[in-house]
Amino acid sequence: MFTQLLRAAERPLYPADLHALSRHMDAVFSQPSRARRRSAPRGFDVFDDGETYRLVADLPGLAAADLSVDVTEDEVRIRGERKTAAPQGFKAVRRERQDYRVARSFSFPTKVDPSAVEATLEEGVLTITLGKRADAKPRSITIRTAA
Repeated sequence: MFTQLLRAAERPLYPADLHALSRHMDAVFSQPSRARRRSAPRGFDVFDDGETYRLVADLPGLAAADLSVDVTEDEVRIRGERKTAAPQGFKAVRRERQDYRVARSFSFPTKVDPSAVEATLEEGVLTITLGKRADAKPRSITIRTAA
């Protein structure tokens, strides 16, 4: 295809050449790459309110049973896998939904308390709230004036 277009410099460029190039480019960009097919959708945010961290992740199509969340003082690891299958008795004629795996880890600037962690999954959005360790929380110091 591209060789034909390079040769087109030796002759006038015809509309059919541009149409062929357009079709070829559409085919290239409409096919999901293998890397994209296996990776999870991007969508991870981490927030800090001073007392806790909140991690919010978009994980469409995953159920709570498909996910694993491991927490240590230093990091959170999220793992999950979505597998799509045809309903029983059917065969796939066209497949646009894709299987994917997610494996992400996040570290925080301060230590978290692994016993103070809550995780919820609602409508494909995983929310993990992690309490900071007491010794890692900022302290306010009262300043006294000299007498």
